[in-house]
Amino acid sequence: MFKSMIAGAAVIALLTGAAAMNNTADTQTLGGWTAAEETEIAPEVQEIFNEATDQLIGVDYEAVELIETQIVNGTNYRFKAERRVVRPGAEKKT
Repeated sequence: MFKSMIAGAAVIALLTGAAAMNNTADTQTLGGWTAAEETEIAPEVQEIFNEATDQLIGVDYEAVELIETQIVNGTNYRFKAERRVVRPGAEKKT
């Protein structure tokens, strides 16, 4: 019985994955990384980058280029970024 439960779960997972893949763009593979069509970073994607790096201490990051995207339960982004080491606790100046 346990083996049939595993086999049944595997079939459901395959069907779910196939349905999800059919709903994505032809150039996207569910779970795989795909080269970005545009390397320029859209404002909403820049905001995601900023939220992910704002709490890092000792280094400031600036996104330079969007490299790849990954479709999973949402979208992951891979960036090319420049970094600058800063002194922890230093005042930020604009």
